[in-house]
Amino acid sequence: MASQRPALAVLLLAALCYLSVPSAFIAPRAANSEAVRVEQRSAEGLALGLGAGLLTAEPAYAGGVFWDEILPYSLSISFAIIWGIILGFVLLRLQEAFPE
Repeated sequence: MASQRPALAVLLLAALCYLSVPSAFIAPRAANSEAVRVEQRSAEGLALGLGAGLLTAEPAYAGGVFWDEILPYSLSISFAIIWGIILGFVLLRLQEAFPE
């Protein structure tokens, strides 16, 4: 019960702040029609921007990019890393075989 008291105090403080000053963080809504037109323009711009971003974005598997670029590079890098590990162990064995 003692661990719930700080959380309850924070919730009560937040509720008190919200009830005492409801428009502290949000400006009151304007009554003129110009503000409504600006909101409509910004909503249209947002919709157009999101639509353009979704239309031009092409997934990696759609245009052959995955098979042409991503897969060969990833396989060659994986092979190079594994080959480096193998050569590292070979060099360690050669050092053990010929101590100075």
